[in-house]
Parts: sequence; C-alpha cells; structure tokens
Amino acid sequence: MLARDVMIGEVATVASDEKLAEVAHRLAGAPAGAVVVVDENRNPIGVVTRSDLTRDADGPPIPDWLIKHKAVVVAMRSDTRKARDVMSAPAIVAPDAAQMLEVATIMERRGLKRLPVVNGDGVVGLLRRADVLQAVEASKAPAPRAARATAAQFRLLARRHEELEQAQRAEAHRLAQEARKQLIEAMAARRLSDHDWSQMLHSAQRAASEGFKEVELLRFPAALCSDGGRAINAPDPNWPRALRGEARDVFERWRTELQPAGFGLAAQIATFPDGMPGDAALILIWGAGD
Repeated sequence: MLARDVMIGEVATVASDEKLAEVAHRLAGAPAGAVVVVDENRNPIGVVTRSDLTRDADGPPIPDWLIKHKAVVVAMRSDTRKARDVMSAPAIVAPDAAQMLEVATIMERRGLKRLPVVNGDGVVGLLRRADVLQAVEASKAPAPRAARATAAQFRLLARRHEELEQAQRAEAHRLAQEARKQLIEAMAARRLSDHDWSQMLHSAQRAASEGFKEVELLRFPAALCSDGGRAINAPDPNWPRALRGEARDVFERWRTELQPAGFGLAAQIATFPDGMPGDAALILIWGAGD
C-alpha cells in the first residue's frame, strides 16, 4: 500500500505570510487537523497544528478544543504573527509512491503525527499517523519461512530505507533553504509600522515593570544584513550600516525617538547553527543609568 492510497486528499494550505486569523480559520475546518504552509509552487515548507497556533501567543494558553470555536479566530485578529512565525519547519514530506512501512518508520523516528505527501505538482495530501499504522497493520502478511529469506533481500530492504531517508533529508534541507530565502526577501521588503513599533515599546515597558533592564525588540535572520551579520558578530561599531528592511527601521526609530531619552541599543548574533551566524537580535537597554 502506498502513501497516495492512505493520504487525506483534501489538504488545507496557506502561504507563509498568511495572518494567524486566517490560519486558525483554515485549521478549524481542516479534516486532518493541520494546515500545510507552502511556497508559490505548492511545495511544503512547514506545518501548523493546533499546538503550534497557541504556542507563545500573548495571554493565557488557549485550549486546543477552542481552536474550532469561531470566537478564537476573532480573538486572533489582534495577533500580528504570520504562518511562518508559528509553523513547524522544515516540513518532512513523503513521496506519493512511498510504501507505508517506510512512511511509518520515518514518522516514528521523527515523532510526527502528520506528514505531507508530495509529487511533481507539490503537496497533494496529508498522512495521519493513526491511518498509517492502521494501513501497516492491515497489510501485514504471514512471515515467510526462514528458508526463503536471503541476506540479499534484507540488504535490499535496508538500502531502500537508507535511500528514502537520504531523499527526505535532501528535500528537507532544500525546503528549509528556500523557506529561509523567502523569509529574508519578505523581511527586506517589509517596513516597520507604527502599530508594530507601539507593540515593541509596550513589551519593553512590561519587561521593565517585571524588573528587567533590557528587552529583545526584534529577531531576524543575520542574512538580512547586507554583510550576512559579520559586522554584528565582530563586533564592528559600524554594524547599523548593514541593516536592511524592518531591522533598519527599528534602528532609525530608536535613534530618533529613544536614544535622546537615554535608551541604548545593542545588536548581537543570537544563534549559531553549524557554527555560522543564524539569527541576529536588536536589544533595547535602559539599565545602564541610575
């Protein structure tokens, strides 16, 4: 039995820049309990489930069962996050011709409950772990006699599994790189709105009231900087010159509005995947004075 025989063909998809209100709306009606985030070619770049949607949201946690309630969609209209901010990425996928036993092994090893199914046209369906395990159980046949089994057959099974996992890793890496490229391009074009700036200042004020002396205003890919974040990592005092997009706007708003009021601003590399600059952060500081 193949992935295409077991998958749910009706799959809800959203773009990476879709607002959470729309994601919640699509998720409420998704038969597989998940929404697949896709690029312009319908290739999966991430998956959003109910737990992803409520994780890190402002205010008290929202119970999973409330996601199906229309009121939650209305409440989330005030959440400025996008699908790319909450999705689990990169998306691990299965070809539509994959065998169920191979799919079940990948889902078990990765701890996945849902797995997008793809072919040459992009995402075409979604597999649920319960359905996959049921299909594997139903397809089990009596074990062949030991005399009929050969080491060559076992080697073939092991090789097929290794090839599938290798293809999965390569596809996951490609999709992750593509998703990051799209995120960087979107952030380079995005401008800081007055509403976003007010939200940042509100978060900073709340942090101060809780005893903190600094707060992270914005986190962004280091690749958004024209130099890939090298000046921030050095550190080079001229690091602001490399900022682009929303990060540049945050710096300018700080320089004109907050610096005269005694606030400091620092930049640092926050993550180092594979030893290279990953995400950078702009940090507002007010604890250096009296």
